[in-house]
Amino acid sequence: MNHALNWEAISAIGQLVGALAVVISLIYLANEVRSNTRETREASMRRVSDNYTQWVRQVSGHPDLSELYYRGIHDFESLEGVELVRFSGLMVEVFRRFEEMYYLRLQGHLESYVWNGLEAGMRDFNRYPGVQAWWRLRSHWFSEQFAKHINQVHQATGPPRMYREPMKDE
Repeated sequence: MNHALNWEAISAIGQLVGALAVVISLIYLANEVRSNTRETREASMRRVSDNYTQWVRQVSGHPDLSELYYRGIHDFESLEGVELVRFSGLMVEVFRRFEEMYYLRLQGHLESYVWNGLEAGMRDFNRYPGVQAWWRLRSHWFSEQFAKHINQVHQATGPPRMYREPMKDE
């Protein structure tokens, strides 16, 4: 009987060690998942920032593109032919980036402080009559949820102020 008791004790100790190993593995796995989530969020924030900066550099780094962009955001109706195509290309590109930012925020991959800054720029950009005119023609190219968000932005925006335009009361 004493001999059987030893095997029961050894079995109990084995089960205890196994259970402890499972707990340690779960703790390790939870830490790895948390770390991976943080790294994914940070990578998303860097990618969004880099993509937007690249677009700004593209527009500001080419005088003819800068002129087209500036004219288009103020007076979309004045664009014709190739200018209309190029401006539309710029708008598709920037709105695709806005859409990516929007969904990354909804998925929890953008911190509030990053989203707030990006959204402020997006709101300022959407104040321009040329941007709004283009959006009315092309909003159907984007997801319904994002289009609804931009339409709400358009309803809430005031006069443009991105490029030293005076405030109405100035």
